[in-house]
Amino acid sequence: MAAIIGGAIVGVSTIGSSLFGASAAKDAARRQAAQRKAEQDRAFANQAAQTAYAAEFSNQMIDQYNKRTTEEYDIRIGQYKEQLRLNNQAAVGAFAAEQVRLNEQFAKAAFDRQSMLKELYRAQGVAAASGSGRASKSAKRAALLNTLGEFGRANQMLNRNLMSARRASKSRMDSLAGKHYQGDLSAWSKIAIAPRMMTPKTGAGPNLASPVAAMSVPGIGFGDIAAATLSGISAGVGAYVTGGGDFNAQTPQSAFVRR
Repeated sequence: MAAIIGGAIVGVSTIGSSLFGASAAKDAARRQAAQRKAEQDRAFANQAAQTAYAAEFSNQMIDQYNKRTTEEYDIRIGQYKEQLRLNNQAAVGAFAAEQVRLNEQFAKAAFDRQSMLKELYRAQGVAAASGSGRASKSAKRAALLNTLGEFGRANQMLNRNLMSARRASKSRMDSLAGKHYQGDLSAWSKIAIAPRMMTPKTGAGPNLASPVAAMSVPGIGFGDIAAATLSGISAGVGAYVTGGGDFNAQTPQSAFVRR
């Protein structure tokens, strides 16, 4: 009887030890899981902070670039407008100078024609005041024809010169207009293509390694109790068999006290 009781005590003690060991192991597993979870949370927080800082820094740099680019383009537009004003001023001055030159040529031609008319009138007066007689009339008529012929040739030459001057003036005016257009086109080419602004990156953004939930460690369950019970039964049966009925010889004093 004592051997049976001793085996039972050994079995119960073994069950208790097994359950206590299982509980301690599960507590240690929970601590390790919590520690790993805390490390993963810290790594995720650091990664998220670095990603946010990089994105903010990139946006600040983009804003600065766009601001500087806009300011530079505004300056180029101001220079373009000033160049147009200078081109127009130069063209107006050149056109006016060319028109003055043509007017002077026509004024000189008018003055020359007036002098020719005066000379013609003087010659006609001289011919009219010459002597009478048939010979005198023939000479007078010849002199008059000669004078009119000279006047006609001179007047025709003068008209040709004026036509040539007009064509030359028109050619120079066209050349000035072409230079004016070329100057405006050259100024426009510097601002024709507006600078391209930078925009923040779009999309899903960087992939952050999201921390996983802490590993769940269950408490003492039916399986643990069943394993501990089987272990205790085995230990109790082994103690009973090994003791051969004399439990005091095989069992420590602290485990069984005989009355």
